Amino acid sequence: QAGVTMSMYIRFFGPGVAACAAERVTTRLFLPNLLEAGAYGLPKAFGGVIGVNVVMSTMALMSLGFRVGKARRELTEKAKKDGDEHAEDRFGLPKMQAEGFSDDAKKFNCIQRGHQQALETFGSYLALSLVGGLSCPLTTIASGVLWMYARGKWADGYATGDPSKRYSTAGRHVWTALGNLMIASLSTALVVSGIL
Repeated sequence: QAGVTMSMYIRFFGPGVAACAAERVTTRLFLPNLLEAGAYGLPKAFGGVIGVNVVMSTMALMSLGFRVGKARRELTEKAKKDGDEHAEDRFGLPKMQAEGFSDDAKKFNCIQRGHQQALETFGSYLALSLVGGLSCPLTTIASGVLWMYARGKWADGYATGDPSKRYSTAGRHVWTALGNLMIASLSTALVVSGIL
């Protein structure tokens, strides 16, 4: 049991530890200007964190929301054509989930879940990005790119109607990205406290 738990922690946090350690060494040697204070006293590379992890990831999240809107429209129309006189009630706003047990209701609910799960973790993702980006901006930016890509794949897997497929491709790396950001934030905490 303990071995399985330790293996899980190593897989979850290991990439972030390796990336942050490599960044702290290599940027000081080869790219020290990225860590120099720029505007507002922040490292110059922090601009990339804002661009990727805040702006672009918000756009990625919006695109997942657009998928839900598109599915809502398409499945409402399909249900109407199939004779469902309650299609508007089943799929329409303000309902987040479609009622019923039809394949269309399940498909819509899976597409909606792909977006909803992203919303559930987005606050932590943003906070970890903004804190972790102070000491490990390159790891944070790379993790932001990974998070966006993995979020798309996660949603694609969910949209098949089989929720287990969210992990069948790169979707599982949403957790790798969050683990990396946790380690980057821990690095910032250690820097702020004077330990690093």
